Amino acid sequence: MHLIFAVHAGKASLASACRRLMRTAEEAGFSCSVLDPNRPVPGGNAAIVAVGGDGNFIRTAHAACKNGLPLFGVNCGRIGFLTEWTEDSFPEALRLLTEGAYTIEDRPMLSVCVNGETERSCFNDLLVYKHSFSGVMKISLAINGQETGDLFGDGLVISTSIGSTGYSLSAGGPILADGLEAMIVTPICAHTLHFRPVVCSADSSISIVMDAKGVLAADGDRFRSVSRGDRITVTKSNQSVKLMTFRHRNLFRLISEKLN
Repeated sequence: MHLIFAVHAGKASLASACRRLMRTAEEAGFSCSVLDPNRPVPGGNAAIVAVGGDGNFIRTAHAACKNGLPLFGVNCGRIGFLTEWTEDSFPEALRLLTEGAYTIEDRPMLSVCVNGETERSCFNDLLVYKHSFSGVMKISLAINGQETGDLFGDGLVISTSIGSTGYSLSAGGPILADGLEAMIVTPICAHTLHFRPVVCSADSSISIVMDAKGVLAADGDRFRSVSRGDRITVTKSNQSVKLMTFRHRNLFRLISEKLN
């Protein structure tokens, strides 16, 4: 198997960790390379290894999706909620790879359209936020064509199942148990008491219209501004990320260990 390592190029400590991991993999009989967005990746029996924290894992998920390759992570960051391995346990991951003792899960992404034009895909979450620091904004929301009422607040987080333990959780959203595919709509600093987080089917269509300027950020990347009256539509994408899992993870134990 060929392993393609993806690391944040601007962090020297991560680059050093990546070199050590590649050396360990080569000693175990794997061929290795570093992910270069400007060059095609090897095909065939290959996987991508995200080295770093959750941010790098989410960024690398887009590269894995684009190239149709499975992905797993080695945590060299602070939390590492999405990464299954550490540098110390990496040799065990290599052993399981050699034995074929892993599964591959297809995790669907979100598709974000503005005024009918496709803009971005999201692996983790979409943030819809007000343009200015002060004040509140009004957001009209509909799910599958049914209006939920207007939200007054700072914005919304729309997350995948993977993203349920990210910004959505910090904003008061629910945790989705493993195996449940859904979308979560979580208000940020709502000034309307009736509006609470909503869990809907992964096949739902979510429509958002704001009455003022706002910004959109996909997976932490602010990618465009929106104006009053623009319609933002969020649906399940036809793209997915192939995640490699090696062990049965206890989501609730992870939350206790990582987020306490």
